Amino acid sequence: MTDEPAADTHTAVRHRVGFFLGPALLALVLALPVPGLTPEAHRLAAVMALVITFWVTEAIPLAATALLGPALCVLLGVGEDTKVFAPFASPITFLFIGTFMIATAMQKYGLDRRIALALLSMPAVARTPGRLFATLGLLTAALSMWMSNVATTAMMLPIALGALGAWPQLGAQREVRSSLVLLIAFAASVGGLGTPVGTPPNLIGLGAVRELLGVQISFTQWMTLGLPLVIVQMSFLLWWLRPAGTREVHASGSAAHAELAARRLALGPRSAGENNTITVFAAAIALWMIPGLLDLTTGLGSATAVGSSHPVSQFITTYFPEETVGLLAGIALLILPVSWREGRFTLTWSEAVKIDWGTILIFAGGMALGRQLFDTGLARALGSSAVHLLGQPSLWTLIAVSIILSIIVSEAASNTASATVMVPVMIAVAQGAHVNPVPVALATCLACSFGFLLPVSTGPNALAYGTRQVAIPEMIKHGFALDVVGAVTIFLIFRLIAPVMGWS
Repeated sequence: MTDEPAADTHTAVRHRVGFFLGPALLALVLALPVPGLTPEAHRLAAVMALVITFWVTEAIPLAATALLGPALCVLLGVGEDTKVFAPFASPITFLFIGTFMIATAMQKYGLDRRIALALLSMPAVARTPGRLFATLGLLTAALSMWMSNVATTAMMLPIALGALGAWPQLGAQREVRSSLVLLIAFAASVGGLGTPVGTPPNLIGLGAVRELLGVQISFTQWMTLGLPLVIVQMSFLLWWLRPAGTREVHASGSAAHAELAARRLALGPRSAGENNTITVFAAAIALWMIPGLLDLTTGLGSATAVGSSHPVSQFITTYFPEETVGLLAGIALLILPVSWREGRFTLTWSEAVKIDWGTILIFAGGMALGRQLFDTGLARALGSSAVHLLGQPSLWTLIAVSIILSIIVSEAASNTASATVMVPVMIAVAQGAHVNPVPVALATCLACSFGFLLPVSTGPNALAYGTRQVAIPEMIKHGFALDVVGAVTIFLIFRLIAPVMGWS
C-alpha cells in the first residue's frame, strides 16, 4: 500500500517534466541547424521531438497529442492540411470503430461473461488448482484475441478471484492469489497478439505497413505470426506461474465448481441481444478468415486447393475487405432489433458513441505523422543515420535491435504510443539499411505489446496492481521473465516464418 502514493508521485513528476520538456525540445530543434534536412523535414523533426516527449511522459492525454502533432505540421508548414489529415480517414480507422462496437455489445449483454462462466463451470475445470489456473489463463487469452485487453482483464479478475475465494485453502495463500492475478493480466496482453483486432498496436503496425509500404497483411497471415507467439508465451506463463504446493487442496475443487456454476445460473437465459451479437461476431470472423484460409490451400498441393483465385475468395476480398467487414458488423448491431414492437435495437447510438475514440485518434494521428516522416524525407535521413551507427546491419540484426528497443520503450510508454512511434521509425531504418522493412515493422509491432515490468507498462498490469494482491517487486520479477522469453520467441518466429512468407 505504501507503493501507491510513490507511484502516483512519480507519475505526476513525469507528466510535469514532459509538459515543459516537450515545448523546449520543439524550440531547440527549430533553432539548431540540422545539416542534410529539407526545411520541412527540419520542422517535422521539431514536431516529432515534442510529440514523442508528450507520448512517453503522457504530459497531456495521448489522444490530444495525436491531434496536436498533425495540427503543428500544418501550422509550421510541414505539409498541406488535406494531405496531413488524410490518414484520419484510413480504412483501418473504420475497422477500429466496428470492432470496438462489437466489444461494446458483448459487454452490454454480458456475452463475454457468459462464455467465460460456461467454460469455467465445467466439472473437470475446477477439479484441481492447475486446471483452474490453466483454464482461466487460456480463456483470458482467447477472449483478449477479440476484445480489449483492459476490458478482458477487468471482467476476468473478479471471476478468477471469486473462484479462488470458493477454494478456502487455496485462496488463503498470498503467493497463489498474486500468481493468479498476474496470470490474468499477462494472459490478456499476450492473447491480444493473436489476431489483428486483438490490441491497438496490431492495427497500428498493419496500418503502417499498408500506408507506408503498400503491403496488405491478411487476417490469416497475421495469425500465422501471432498464434505461435501466443501459444509459446501462454505455455511459459502457465508453467512459470503455476500454483505450487497445492496437492492437499485438490479435494476442495467441488466448492469452486459450485461457485462458478451458481454465477452462470444467475445469468439467466440468453437474451435476443446476446443472440444478435454472437451472430454478427461469428459472421465477421468468417468473412475475415475465409480468404486467408482459401489462400493457405494453395500451399497444400492437393487437388482441392483453390487459393486466392477462387471466386469466393476474390468476391470477399473485393467487396468485403477486412475494414469494411468490421464497420458493417458494427452497423448491423445498430439495426438488428431486440424488440421490434418497442423499437429497441442491439446497440443504441448513445452506446455506440462511447467506444474508445482516444485510441482511434492515437492511431490516426500516428499514421499522419508517419506519412509525413516519409513525405518530407526525414525517414530517409533517420534510416541513413541509424545505418551509419549500426554499420549496415543484416535483416536479423535489425529485427533483434527493433525487438529490444520496442520492449524498452513499452516499459515507459503505453503500448499504443510505443507502436505509433517505433513502427514508422524502424521502417525508415530498414529502408536505409536496404533490408525488407515488412518483417522489421511487424516484429517491432509485436514487441510493442510487451513491457510487463511496472503497473504503468500496460492497462492489464495497472488493473492487476489495483487489486492489491501483487507487489511491484513480484510484477517486475515475473514481467522481466515474460519480456525475455517474448523477445526470444518473436525473433525465432520471424527467423522461421519470414523465409516462408518471402520476407527474408
